[in-house]
Amino acid sequence: MISSDSGPLHAAVALKKPTVGIFGSTTREFGFFPLFSGVRVVEDNSVECRPCDVHGLEACPKGHFDCMKRLTPDKVVEALKNL
Repeated sequence: MISSDSGPLHAAVALKKPTVGIFGSTTREFGFFPLFSGVRVVEDNSVECRPCDVHGLEACPKGHFDCMKRLTPDKVVEALKNL
């Protein structure tokens, strides 16, 4: 399963399915982080304004959406390879 930090990701984790979680504006500090050995998380902790919302937002409050734009497909593929 490849999913953003959302319901489908947490359902896959509950079912112990190999999962790649994409965390943009959300972070592990909010307490919804998947704790399962079959999960790889793609995130960019260098984005200074992250986190901006506990559930993520449709639009970036700062107008740049770097927390998602910096998460390239290559990073997701690398996470898949590391499962």
